[in-house]
Amino acid sequence: MSVKLLSKGSRFAGDALKSLFKVPGTGLPMSRGEILGRLAPDLLFGGVEGVMTPGDIGDKLIAGTSSAVGGSMGGLALGRLGGKNQLAGFLLDMGGSFGGDMGGRMIGDQIQRGKDKLAGGKGLTAYERLNEQDRQKLEQLIREDQTGRILAELGLLPASTQSALIS
Repeated sequence: MSVKLLSKGSRFAGDALKSLFKVPGTGLPMSRGEILGRLAPDLLFGGVEGVMTPGDIGDKLIAGTSSAVGGSMGGLALGRLGGKNQLAGFLLDMGGSFGGDMGGRMIGDQIQRGKDKLAGGKGLTAYERLNEQDRQKLEQLIREDQTGRILAELGLLPASTQSALIS
């Protein structure tokens, strides 16, 4: 019985996905140009997200894919509410793309955290790991600066270094 239910569920999901690629109000399939026009910005921004994300190739793929898929699905879904009005559909598509992108990023962050945890890390995203590294570097610089001042005050550094650190 569960296999039958799964089959019905997957068929329903497939039908719902196919309906996203139909011209609103007509039920006709979108042309390749219409699909490209709707998806190109989402794919572009997903690519930029992937390239700009710090970390390894896995982090970049997760970030870019989640952004592109979220933006694409959100835009297509909300754009359908415009019906035959192309301007309303376009504006709703843009809004749905932004919202879907944000939702996709949240999902991507959770996937990155899981990936980091499985790799033996603390369960951080690429940006959180970068932030932690920067904080550790800053703490190290502060420690080195304090140590340098103490050594200069004790007269244990060359004279040129002492005058720069004490003043």
